[in-house]
Amino acid sequence: MNVVANVPVIDLTAQNLVSSVLSKFRAGDTISTRAALDAIRRMDPTCIDSDDDLVERIVMAAIGKTMAVVFDHRSR
Repeated sequence: MNVVANVPVIDLTAQNLVSSVLSKFRAGDTISTRAALDAIRRMDPTCIDSDDDLVERIVMAAIGKTMAVVFDHRSR
């Protein structure tokens, strides 16, 4: 008899990914859009959101936590 344990599939939404990345920072910190995007893409390589959509989420979340944002994701 083969028994396979039920393993829940974790579907991280873009907002959850952004929240997870920003959780490593504190109020007053500066967030690099390039570093945040890289971290999100590493956490979930299948994320279908565009960089611009993710940057918008990063900015909105960072502002709500009184963090500064450096827009360096296009300077690659």
